[in-house]
Amino acid sequence: MKSFRLLLPIIAILLLTACSNEDVQTPPPPPTQPPEYEPIYDFTTFTFSSNGMDIKGKIYLPPSHVTNSDLPAIYLIDYKEQHFQIAEDEFDQVIKGVEQINNFDALVITLEEHSDIDANPNGFLSYYQTFKDMTKYVDSIYTSNTNRTFIGRGSEGGIVLLTFLSEDSATSVFDNFIATDSPSQFNNVLSTMIENDVVPENISNKKLHFSFSSSNDADNCNQLINLINSKQYPWLTFKSREYSMDTYENVYTYSFAEGLSFVF
Repeated sequence: MKSFRLLLPIIAILLLTACSNEDVQTPPPPPTQPPEYEPIYDFTTFTFSSNGMDIKGKIYLPPSHVTNSDLPAIYLIDYKEQHFQIAEDEFDQVIKGVEQINNFDALVITLEEHSDIDANPNGFLSYYQTFKDMTKYVDSIYTSNTNRTFIGRGSEGGIVLLTFLSEDSATSVFDNFIATDSPSQFNNVLSTMIENDVVPENISNKKLHFSFSSSNDADNCNQLINLINSKQYPWLTFKSREYSMDTYENVYTYSFAEGLSFVF
């Protein structure tokens, strides 16, 4: 019995040591960061002025630009938007879409950095002004062609839509519009404009490709589509597409190419 009493402290120490060993665990390795996205295509950077600020843009110049400075321009509006997941390859996807069109070349232009914004319809004019000023710079340096396309997805697609009905022939900057997965807050503003005939007079010919994925509100998008179709604007060539098997995260890899094929 005495020997057992002597063992108790030893057993207690062993149990305490065992528990301590269980508590002290090797920390897991830190999560690996995804590799930084490497652009597929070379581009040139430039600086232009807008709203009293110097802003950096980037432009893809196809090989044909060396001998042909009369190429149409495609403007991708691509911010780091708070409500949607950013995609690093939208610029490359637009260029891929251009390459899928036979016997066709175009300049592709966007902002160099993904500025962080909280896009909403009330802020539309400031974003529009930035790209309007960008077109002036690009026209002065890179192309004599006045055909311009405005393309974007998510809230940026909403900005594209509002631009579509905000320009008349006297102030028109863009001819073609490609919008993917524009959210309902933008769609509703456009629907209200159409329902109340708040449409500029003397609009020149325009093309609009509007698409949405399973991530979006199908009823809301279809309501806008039906409304546009019902107006039968003589100046508008319109196509819509639902990508029911795709989501916001991947639909632009299809919709950008299809939209470009439609407008060109």
